[in-house]
Amino acid sequence: MLQEVLIEVHQKTERRSRTPEHLAHIEAAYREARQQREDTEKTLARAAERRKVLDGEITDLNEKLKKYQGQLQTVKTNREYGALLNEIDVVKRDIRTREDEILALEEAATAASAELERRNEAYPAEEAGYEEQMKEWRAEQALLSEEIARAEAKAKALRKEVEPRLLSTFDRLSRVRAGIAVAKVDMVGPQTAACSVCHVRLRPQLLSDLRLQRETVTCESCKRILYWAAN
Repeated sequence: MLQEVLIEVHQKTERRSRTPEHLAHIEAAYREARQQREDTEKTLARAAERRKVLDGEITDLNEKLKKYQGQLQTVKTNREYGALLNEIDVVKRDIRTREDEILALEEAATAASAELERRNEAYPAEEAGYEEQMKEWRAEQALLSEEIARAEAKAKALRKEVEPRLLSTFDRLSRVRAGIAVAKVDMVGPQTAACSVCHVRLRPQLLSDLRLQRETVTCESCKRILYWAAN
């Protein structure tokens, strides 16, 4: 039955994507170590980019400083001279601020570089140890992938055997009913039947239609497609 095959695909896909509990902490530790290594690389890259920006700003400020210092020889009043000195002080302060930031960046980059070197040295052994402990699970994942592929192929073949209108109804119900679009009819009494999923009892006429296979019958409560499995 198509529904059973699709449920198999869903369950095995979930199983393949979920690391077993006894390996979850190993995977978490490995991923954290890898993330820390990547974060350190990003820290160094950001520091280098910021250093490049600061160097450019300092170059521009030094050019401005030279221009102001040259203008000192041409001013004619004390007021102009004082104003120009103030401008020079502002530029010098801006240069010092950027130089201080560069020093801080260099200290941080030195520490980050040492940390990255340590992590790079440890990483191959960490990765090898991780893969060794995950080897059996990787083999199981590969087996699950093969089983999923076979089940998907079987589902594709089964779909071709279902009448298009019924298949459309099946797919719609599967989406809204957690993958359970078809329900078996259970006999809960001598002449009384119920939907095996929602357990709502069926009218006698519906049970008769099912037994005679006159048409597609759906549960009046959950709307799933019903089928009769005669003993």
